Amino acid sequence: MIPSLSDNELEAELQDIHLQATHWLQDIAFLETETHFFRDIINRYTSPSVNGSRNAEFKAKIEAQYQRLELLRAKIPGFLAFLEPFIGDLKKPMDLDFLTRYNTLRLELTDLFDSYRATKSELFQYTESLAGRKIQA
Repeated sequence: MIPSLSDNELEAELQDIHLQATHWLQDIAFLETETHFFRDIINRYTSPSVNGSRNAEFKAKIEAQYQRLELLRAKIPGFLAFLEPFIGDLKKPMDLDFLTRYNTLRLELTDLFDSYRATKSELFQYTESLAGRKIQA
């Protein structure tokens, strides 16, 4: 037997999920700022004459991440719209689609953050190696 939540507990859980999803929009805004930062680093600290293919690789990776970010930015308001009727009507039947949608978005965002962290690390290592070359020259 699956334990059931009381209406108050369910309402609180749904409101927590709603709050978390609205925070995801702030996370998306943060990642957009990171994208601009990455692009600025590539444009400012690297040159096509030195490792031009590496620059192109970073630009492609940053663009791919930004495209994923844009997709998530579009999906989150849709999830919030999907969620709101459940908050207002606790008797509305929920199915597995609810959990699937929530978990899919959460995992996509987590994966995107991980990807950004990896890119930041690689980009910093790359620019440090370029700075080291300039100091030695």
